[in-house]
Amino acid sequence: MTSSSRLRRGRVLPLVLVVLFAGLTLAGLLPRLAQSKARAAEQADAVAPPTVFTEAVQRDTTSRPYEVPGTLSGLHETGLFARSNGFVRELRVDIGSAVRRGDTLLLLDQPELLEQLRQAEAVLAQTEASAALARTSLTRWQQLAGQGAVTPQELDERQAAANVTEANVRAARANLANLRELQRFGALTAPFSGIVTARSIDLGSLVVAGAAAAARPLLTLVQTDTVRVMLQVPQSAAPRLRVGLDTRVLVRDLGDSVFTGRVVRTAGAIEPSSRTLLVEVQVPNQRRQLLPGMFAQVQLAVPAAAPALRIPAIALIVRGDGTQVARVEGDSIVLVPITVTRDFGTSLDVSGALEAGDQLVVNPSESLATGQRVRAVSRTASRATPAAAAAPATARP
Repeated sequence: MTSSSRLRRGRVLPLVLVVLFAGLTLAGLLPRLAQSKARAAEQADAVAPPTVFTEAVQRDTTSRPYEVPGTLSGLHETGLFARSNGFVRELRVDIGSAVRRGDTLLLLDQPELLEQLRQAEAVLAQTEASAALARTSLTRWQQLAGQGAVTPQELDERQAAANVTEANVRAARANLANLRELQRFGALTAPFSGIVTARSIDLGSLVVAGAAAAARPLLTLVQTDTVRVMLQVPQSAAPRLRVGLDTRVLVRDLGDSVFTGRVVRTAGAIEPSSRTLLVEVQVPNQRRQLLPGMFAQVQLAVPAAAPALRIPAIALIVRGDGTQVARVEGDSIVLVPITVTRDFGTSLDVSGALEAGDQLVVNPSESLATGQRVRAVSRTASRATPAAAAAPATARP
């Protein structure tokens, strides 16, 4: 080995040692630098405001739904009675028969009334003959009075007698007309179109005139092409209920069928004992699916008295000092006391120091307090942004 080679080797060896020492030094410093950065990041996260998700307070202007039970009945329903005594000679309908207004439902034999008619006709003929004789006699007495053969007193008596016979004729005619009108009621007719739902007589049955307290109607007639339901609407909805309001009528026994009705009239006064308003709803029933007597649920969409404040149910905070919500003002939290006025499950109507558009923390943590600094993220915006999927520990999306 030459002297020049030994000289070069002597120079390279210190350089190699220096590079080796520098590499070892860097290998020891890099992990410490990484740990130092991680500790700094943890400290920054510890002092940084927590992230919360928010939703805005809404102003609800929708109608308030009310579901009120009721019983269906025919638009018109009446029991039919006879106006005269007799026996059922012909029965033209039975239960379930559909009839039109003016149709003859049954015919009566009226033997007693026929005899009364014959007697009334004879009495009328008798009174008319008496009246004719009285008029002839009056004419003759008037002629005699003109000749001075009779006194004025006698003429007045003849005039009075003639007047009495004329009155008797009018009374006899009126009695005969009354009996003939009763004879007309021997044919019982339908006062309106409908369905016969009950009968209490049969052929040959004795029928007594009138509707005594314990008497049963001969036939019961119900109009079913339109049915109605009488509702007891709570006082809270009564002031805003208007004639013409559309309703939905549901009968559970008819499956999922929904019938549309309309409010046609109200009582116009609250019943003091129940604090309810009597309301009539009419429902078209051309296919006659709805039967009188059915139980139904009527849904009314009553306009709201005033627009309510609506919040998501997951924004509610229940603590020992009452119900609250956490409102974000700038970058700070303010706990606001509220009162829940109506619970819809996923949302709530509330009253309190809130306004439409206020941002409320959803799924708030128990540690939230007034004055706490936060970083607010709109829940609606976070749903539209994939990066928002990583939710912080202080809130759940």
